[in-house]
Amino acid sequence: MARVSLLRTPPSPDTGMIRECLRNGLELLGGIHAFVRRGARVMLKPNVGSVAAPQEARNTDPRLIEALIQLLQEFGVGEIVIAESAIVGFDTQVAFRAMGLDRLAHRYRVQLCDLKQQPFVTRKVRHPFVLPEIEVSGFLDEVDTLINLPKLKTISAVPVSFGLKNLKGLISDGEKRRFHNRGLPKALGDLGQVVTPQLTIVDGIVASELYEPREANLIVIGSDVLAVDAVAAAAIGLVPAEVEYFRLAHEAGMGPIDLDEIEVVGAALAETRVFLRTAPTESEAFSMLFPEVAILDGEACSGCIGSLYMGLKTARARGLLDSAPALKLVVGPGVKELPPGKQVLCLGNCTKPLAAAHFLPGCPFISIEFCALLHKAFLDQ
Repeated sequence: MARVSLLRTPPSPDTGMIRECLRNGLELLGGIHAFVRRGARVMLKPNVGSVAAPQEARNTDPRLIEALIQLLQEFGVGEIVIAESAIVGFDTQVAFRAMGLDRLAHRYRVQLCDLKQQPFVTRKVRHPFVLPEIEVSGFLDEVDTLINLPKLKTISAVPVSFGLKNLKGLISDGEKRRFHNRGLPKALGDLGQVVTPQLTIVDGIVASELYEPREANLIVIGSDVLAVDAVAAAAIGLVPAEVEYFRLAHEAGMGPIDLDEIEVVGAALAETRVFLRTAPTESEAFSMLFPEVAILDGEACSGCIGSLYMGLKTARARGLLDSAPALKLVVGPGVKELPPGKQVLCLGNCTKPLAAAHFLPGCPFISIEFCALLHKAFLDQ
């Protein structure tokens, strides 16, 4: 039976508090030596997909990364590498700096690795849903242990992003596009068959609730990434089997999602549950966050979704959304016809075939350019 540690942190914890929480959670699973050996080369794979400050809660909390580094160095690992590949269109090094990970790496003498600059290798999928083979980072073959450090997120695309989804940062940008074009839930089920982290630690200290920070004070730890994801889903009020890519990964033999088959140690689910809002589609998520605009989503990738969120957030702060009440935004390759009206803006290269009067190119498009075009096209008339 899979065993998963569920832990509650104090409110607004410092690094020392988080370190002791991690230490306790690992002890409940047999201790840190159950997952990594002394002298090993360890890859930490946080979620640093977007360029955002720590307080925005879009990426893995630097306090958790620092606390884990302290534990690993205290234990005696040989080398630690923080590795990530930001979402399509974003610079990983810029994302590292925005989170302060460059300074953290220097302080603890650990390596930062932009996986976009590393070679990729092809791995065959044992029981493919849509992808018989996947390009993954060849850097995985250069480390002894992979520790997966996802953020606890409710998002629009799947509708949650925990351990299995975080592995998407180990594939190439071209592969990321292919995941969305072929169907993200099934592609994630394929990815889980070719990459197996030795340990997954979900950062729910400050969760991301539909792209907005929400203090949840949760950490979930385990060696079985799917079991960890199932417990994390239950901790925010979801039924794990109702998350499509969890169910597909379970069918592929990755691990359990039924809580009766998972031993939860540490805190009890009933005592730690924090209900987070979820949305089954991008359109519903964005209509909840930005009711001022109408969005037609055609299965946009995470790059354009990230740009759209940042663009709309900036536009609202500048008062642009109030000045264009009939605005309709089109994003993603699945939209086949333009909606009626003159205030229609098509975003990203996938929408170019629609031949709209107002079109912003890019893969993904740039959020600042979105605000500039919005002002020029609809507000300077």
